[in-house]
Amino acid sequence: MAKTGKYDELSQNVVELLGGKENISFFTHCVTRLRFNVKDKALVKQEALEKIDNVIGVQWSGEQFQIIIGQGVGQAYDQIVSENNLAGAGELSATEQSNKSTDKQEKMTFKSVIDRIFDVLSGTFVMFIPVLIAAGIISAILSLLTTFHLVSTRDQTYIVFAAVQQGIFYFLPLFAGYAASVKLKMNPFIGMALGAILCYSTINGAKDLSVFGLHIMTVTYSQSVFPIILGVWFMSYVERGLKKIVPEMLETIIVPAITLLLGLLATLLVLGPIGSIAGSYLGAFITLVNQHAGWLAPGLIGLIYPLMVFTGMHYALIPLVVTALANPGFDTLLMVAGFISNISEGGAAFATGLLEKDGKKKANAFTIAVSALCGVTEPALFGITFRNKRTLVAVCLGGFAGSLFAGILSAKAYGFVGGLPSLPLFIGPNGLGNLLVIVVAIAISFIVTLTLTYLLNKQTSAISKNQQTEMTYKEGVLDD
Repeated sequence: MAKTGKYDELSQNVVELLGGKENISFFTHCVTRLRFNVKDKALVKQEALEKIDNVIGVQWSGEQFQIIIGQGVGQAYDQIVSENNLAGAGELSATEQSNKSTDKQEKMTFKSVIDRIFDVLSGTFVMFIPVLIAAGIISAILSLLTTFHLVSTRDQTYIVFAAVQQGIFYFLPLFAGYAASVKLKMNPFIGMALGAILCYSTINGAKDLSVFGLHIMTVTYSQSVFPIILGVWFMSYVERGLKKIVPEMLETIIVPAITLLLGLLATLLVLGPIGSIAGSYLGAFITLVNQHAGWLAPGLIGLIYPLMVFTGMHYALIPLVVTALANPGFDTLLMVAGFISNISEGGAAFATGLLEKDGKKKANAFTIAVSALCGVTEPALFGITFRNKRTLVAVCLGGFAGSLFAGILSAKAYGFVGGLPSLPLFIGPNGLGNLLVIVVAIAISFIVTLTLTYLLNKQTSAISKNQQTEMTYKEGVLDD
């Protein structure tokens, strides 16, 4: 008998249940979710998709349909792409390109425009988050080495490895240019090329620069993301327009050159300054929050963070994090509160395991708890938290308590964090004090959530035999 894979049912049915291959315009994945953009929402069979084995949940996030898988999302993605002959990372096949003109056009509304903006931003940033995590990990290791005086900042070894973190953030426009191009379905290397040009020494931060007699505003493009995203957005329209009028035999020569030239001029003269100003205001907003409500803001985010993850709204705030990590070099809001909230999910799952009488469900709950503590919270969120209102209240209050404590003591995250393995990213340049604050904060969050989940469900008999369906886990969610 042939061995069946964990995601066979999903890979065999997902395309059909999404309305067919021709209905899928974009397909990628993040840490725990498969992400689809479709042309006609009415063709998506949401309930049928939710019933597939090893699917934790499904939801719409703006214009994007998400299938929550958990830790095995990469395996599921690869299998779906391979077995269904889908183009990877959102690329359109030749057939899809030829059918673009027949796509169903949705009526443009304020809501659809906002949804589209958030969709592009979240789809762009999620692609290069792993690179930013790598930069944070290297930075944390260097902080440990210098804290314990194993190396000094003057050592050649330190200088080499410091270049990892500094280089990645310096050349953010290249990563953002590539990712935005993929998301907007244009040649990603043209997007990278624009990012490279913006970082070049004669352009980046240049003063008294002009082109065709037009003055170019002084903008520092290194460590920025908004100017390049606006530039790629403009070039995506230019490229598509040129492909409609340029003969195919000349397309390879003419289209990239004109697209890049017009994109560069538009970015330097208009879009770059707009993006720079937007980034400056965003940075000023972060500074303002830290100055006047820095102690309270993390608590409020910790309170509503489960709802943000449930709706996918937390991805829309990633630009805040990237801006903060680039300058001043740390985040005090989303990363801090999100990390603490993840630990709350682990506390809720652990308490559920203590309350469960069924052996299999108890084991599943403890497994989900470990997953949440490691930063993968979708199994806890969809399998436990949102299946019981009392548990949701406990998670929110636990996240609030721990995040408020962290806010009062001005805790900082020096990279993208998710679970306990990323604790070193809270080690700052001034020693271990910041890390100790976070350790106490997550202990508060875990204990408060565990205690509330246990007491609220124990006292109200939320996991009695008559109500076990409320907390029943989907068969196979964590089974191999």
